[in-house]
Amino acid sequence: MKIFGTVTSAFLLIICFSGCAEESIVTVPVFSCFDGLQNGNEAGIDCGGDCDECALNLNIPATGYDSPLSYEGLNLVWSDEFDSLSIDLEKWSFNEGDGCPALCGWGNNELQYFTDQPENIFLTDGYLVIRALRENINGYNYSSSRINTKDKFEFQYGRIDIRATMPSAVGSWIAMFMLNKNYSIFSPGSWWPSGGEIDIMEYLGEANEEVLGTAHFGVDFPANHRFVSSTYSTPESEKFDESFHVFSIIWKVDEIKWLVNGIEYHTITPSTTSALNQPYPFNDEYFMIMSYSVGGNLPVSPIMTDFPDRVVVDYVRVFQ
Repeated sequence: MKIFGTVTSAFLLIICFSGCAEESIVTVPVFSCFDGLQNGNEAGIDCGGDCDECALNLNIPATGYDSPLSYEGLNLVWSDEFDSLSIDLEKWSFNEGDGCPALCGWGNNELQYFTDQPENIFLTDGYLVIRALRENINGYNYSSSRINTKDKFEFQYGRIDIRATMPSAVGSWIAMFMLNKNYSIFSPGSWWPSGGEIDIMEYLGEANEEVLGTAHFGVDFPANHRFVSSTYSTPESEKFDESFHVFSIIWKVDEIKWLVNGIEYHTITPSTTSALNQPYPFNDEYFMIMSYSVGGNLPVSPIMTDFPDRVVVDYVRVFQ
C-alpha cells in the first residue's frame, strides 16, 4: 500500500531590496510528502501542512476463497465480522508498546512499536485493517498494532476460520496465533512454552506464496523449547498478498489440524510431542492474537521504502 501526497521541492526565494542592488537567497529544505515521516510543516505522517490530506490506497482484493457459514455438527459460538464502526472492545484488547520490561521486542527482536491508534488499526467496509507505518516513535522506526481476546474470549477446542489478505512489504511478519489462557506478557516464562502456542498461520512479506502452521511446546525455555512446523505453498496465481485466503485449525482432544482454504497440510498429536520427550499441552483453554510485526527473528530485514503496508481481515469465526 502507498500513501499519496504532493512533493515539495527545494526552491530559491529571491528578495529584492531597494533598486534590487543586492539579492538575499533563502534555501527551503527538501522533503517528500510520501516518505512515511513527519517532516516539513506536516501535521502528521504524510498529511497536512504543505502536503495534501492523506489518501489511503488499501488495495483490498475482490477475489479469493471464502469459507462456509456453517459446518455439519458444529455451532458458531464466537465471531467478529468487523462490520461495525470501530473495534469491538468487548471482544478485543490491545497489546501496546514494545513488550518491555519482561518481553522486549515481543520476544522476537521485532522492530515495531504497537499502538491502538487509528493510523495503525481501523475498520472499513466490513474489514479490519492493521497497518505498519514507517515513522519515528519511541525510539522505533515502525509502528503497527496487535490485538487479543485474553480475558474476553478463552476457549477449548473447535474450528477457527480467519479470512484475510496479506501485505507484500519485505520484512512484514503476520501472526494469527493462540496462547494458553494463563499466559501473560508480564511473566512470559511462567507459561511459555510450557502452556503451548498454536500458530494458526504465520506469513512473511518476502515469501508471498507460503504460510506456516506451527505448534510450540516444552517444559521450559530455552533448554526444552520445541516446535513442529509445516509450510503450505499456494499456486503463483493465488499469492497470499493478491487475494483472500481462509486460514483454519480444527482443534480436538489430543489433535490439531491446520488448513488453508479447506486443504489440510499439518497435524499434531501427543505422539508428536512425546517423540521430542515433551508433554502435550494443547488440551487447555486458549485465547487468540492477531499482529502485524516488522522485522525480528523470522523475517528478513525490512525494506523501509516498502512501508506503509497492511493486512486486511474479513472475519474471525469459531465453531464448536
